[in-house]
Amino acid sequence: MTDCEHGYQILPGTAATQTPGVLDVVRKRARAGLRRGLPLLAAQVCLTALLIPRGGPATFLGVMLAFTSALTLRVIVMWQRARRRELRILQTSPWEVWPCRREKVRVVSSAGERADGRRWSTDTRLILLKPDGQSRCSFRAPGPDIKDEVWFAGDIDTHGILAAPGGLPFLHVTRTRKAH
Repeated sequence: MTDCEHGYQILPGTAATQTPGVLDVVRKRARAGLRRGLPLLAAQVCLTALLIPRGGPATFLGVMLAFTSALTLRVIVMWQRARRRELRILQTSPWEVWPCRREKVRVVSSAGERADGRRWSTDTRLILLKPDGQSRCSFRAPGPDIKDEVWFAGDIDTHGILAAPGGLPFLHVTRTRKAH
């Protein structure tokens, strides 16, 4: 936690105890991922089992479908792992109250202006502020109504939960490299 070094308010208890219903939202998202992914995976596995023994082009299609099934399984596992990480953060970390501002920033994108070997575009982000008003980090906003304050639970340098004041809506955020 970096809030202590900045002197920002830490709400008592954990994020889960401060925000009724937030754990239900995470559990609902986890169930929704399984409801969508498992039937698709089951259909892919069944079709694979039917196609591979036939020989010829059907075997080729079956093998390709087996690769697709493996990718589908990987997505389901990653989705569930993210939901478990969200639950753990919410159950162990307190909400930290951070001042912020909305700002258009330059971000790496799949479409946009090419420069320095990458494609760049602009995106509206929430900039979390240090006490001197300088940027600490930026994230996508979890909701459209956030103006000057945001709640954060977790480790600001790696991953956590960013939420509108009150705890809902929230967004699981990660950073790919440590801030210096």
